[in-house]
Amino acid sequence: MLPWVIRGLGLHHAGRKERKAERAEEYKARSEAVEAVIERLDQFAAERYLSPDVIKAARAQHRDRLKHTENRSDGEDTMRGHAELHDEVKRLLIAAERTRINDLFRSGKLKDEARRRIERELDMREAHLSNQRSQP
Repeated sequence: MLPWVIRGLGLHHAGRKERKAERAEEYKARSEAVEAVIERLDQFAAERYLSPDVIKAARAQHRDRLKHTENRSDGEDTMRGHAELHDEVKRLLIAAERTRINDLFRSGKLKDEARRRIERELDMREAHLSNQRSQP
C-alpha cells in the first residue's frame, strides 16, 4: 500500500530529481574550476616565459577535462553514453600501453625499476577513471 501512496503523492521521483540536481551543481562547479585553471594558465603564459609546448599541452589537457565534465553533466543518455565510451577508450589505451611495457620488460629492453614506475602511473590513471565512474 505504501508504494501506491508514494506514487499518488508524486514522491517516487523525488530522490532521483534531487540526485540529478546535486550532480548538475557538482558538474557546474567542476566546469568552473577547470575554466579557472585554464584562465590561470593563460596568466602564467603572460607572466613568465613558459615553453609554448608546455602551455599548449596543459591547455589541451584541461580543455579535454572541461569537455568530459560537460558531457557528464548532461542528463541525457546520449551524453552519458559518450562519457562512458570516452572512459572505455581510455581504459583500452592504458591496457595497450601496459601490454607494450610488459613486452619490453620481458624482452630485456626495459629494466624492472622503470617498468614499476610506468606501471604505477598506469595504475593511477586507471584508479582515476574508476573513481570518476563511481561518482553518482
